[in-house]
Amino acid sequence: MVERQELSEKERKFSYSKYYDLPMTEISEEKKHIIQRGPMSPMDGLPIEKRTELFLPGYQKVETGYCIMADGTGYLANLTKMPGVTSEMFEWWFAWHALEDLRYRIWDPEDHFYARQQNLEKVLDPKVPMREKTWGTTHLIMENVGMGASELTLKFFYPSELGFDESKVGTKDCAALISAMGHSPVAVNAIMTHFVRETEDGVELRSRFWIGYGMENGNVIKVIPDGVEVPVVVARSLLNHCMKEFTHLAAILPQIYKENKDRW
Repeated sequence: MVERQELSEKERKFSYSKYYDLPMTEISEEKKHIIQRGPMSPMDGLPIEKRTELFLPGYQKVETGYCIMADGTGYLANLTKMPGVTSEMFEWWFAWHALEDLRYRIWDPEDHFYARQQNLEKVLDPKVPMREKTWGTTHLIMENVGMGASELTLKFFYPSELGFDESKVGTKDCAALISAMGHSPVAVNAIMTHFVRETEDGVELRSRFWIGYGMENGNVIKVIPDGVEVPVVVARSLLNHCMKEFTHLAAILPQIYKENKDRW
């Protein structure tokens, strides 16, 4: 069991500090098996050039898995069912959690240390729709995705910057969309997309990570040299972390939202 840091006296005074003490929600046996059995076929991965296929109805051949693609980049997909969660809750969470360190820590008390929003005025502006509060902002974070704690900069995009049709966000095709580029001095750049669709009992989150890609002058570019491969352990560890944090978020978000939705 991972030892958690003790909360300070100040942190204990936050009403949501109680969530820090909860046990992490168990990842399903099916997902544990996906990690254990090893990489999926790269042929079943979604190339970053085809990312807009996420808007197509139905599911891709593999919705949860990881691999190293033919060009050496890493890829992972993760499908998280979130009963009782709404798209509004999901969008609110990304806006709310980076305003104070403990909020990020309760998401995954074992692996998260802080997330710090660098564009506070936009997030706190009541005129900015919830959907857009995270778009175009930057988070400075520290977390451990399985290879030691490290600092990371997350630059969140407007969907259109990645070629997604923003007019479809908030519709039956896509209830919510969060995309970002992660950059760390000690890790490979990655582009991630969290694609949310409504279901009969809540929402489902379709996460995608493309490791070894970045953005330059508004274009997606491969940032690892030809002939170099992302270590498979990087993709596997990131998928395991993604499974862990979003499984837990699915369990706690409805109650956190109920108690804190107006407490910025």
